[in-house]
Amino acid sequence: MDVADPRALRDVLRRHGVRAATSLGQRFLVDRGVLAAIVDAAELSADDDVLEIGPGPGVLTAALAARVRSVTAVEVDPRMVGLLGETLADHKNVRIVQADALKVDLLALAPRPITRIVANLPYQITTPLLERFLADERRPALVVVLVQQEVARRMAATARSARERGYLSVFTQSFAEPRIVRRVPARAFRPPPRVESAVVALRTRARPAFAPLAQEPFLRLVSDAFRHRRKQLRSALGHEAGLDRERASAVLAAAGIAPDRRPETLSLEEWVALAHAVGIPEQ
Repeated sequence: MDVADPRALRDVLRRHGVRAATSLGQRFLVDRGVLAAIVDAAELSADDDVLEIGPGPGVLTAALAARVRSVTAVEVDPRMVGLLGETLADHKNVRIVQADALKVDLLALAPRPITRIVANLPYQITTPLLERFLADERRPALVVVLVQQEVARRMAATARSARERGYLSVFTQSFAEPRIVRRVPARAFRPPPRVESAVVALRTRARPAFAPLAQEPFLRLVSDAFRHRRKQLRSALGHEAGLDRERASAVLAAAGIAPDRRPETLSLEEWVALAHAVGIPEQ
């Protein structure tokens, strides 16, 4: 069954009495060009074992299954799990797991180590899902996600695009090198969202950029500083790192960072230097 065909998708949804649950972030991809871009960006081979999150009616799942050894698809909606039994009946290398992706150990669900993560992520849980699988030391070499365009820009934002740079930028780039593959218009989905989306490829790092510093305190330093992004770093460190003005100035000087800089202007390398200067311990 070709559920990438809007007519076939409509028919199978009707037969099962299923409508997209926008409360769960369900937006069904029906654009073949976008589908091909996602699959191509994942650089798939017959030896890959893929994790997909939120397969919906199985449009992307079927395209993945045609190229890889196995697909483990995590779906929270029991209605979709039933429907997938029909749409993916011809793909014996697909395993459907009914579960909440925020409550299970995603990278332990497949019988073999996951080599790719490919997913059309629900908008409202994009960031917590990225945090779950990127910060995991079992993260695969390549992750390809379809996300809201604004989120994609934040993931890829550098210090030169400070307006869009925030905690998500530093977090993502600490674990991966993000690349925006292409923009995705709202009409590529059924039902269409009110915003545009983008495909992002994340080539992950074998070791985080801040290694050997401890992960939790490094990320907490970054997160806390961005809570005061309108303040100069000298003041932001006073609020969150508990440093008085003189000590904050000394720490920033040791890191080679002017005290009047703001968090969004720092490069990843400067965040690591600041963490060293603050005294973040090693793992």
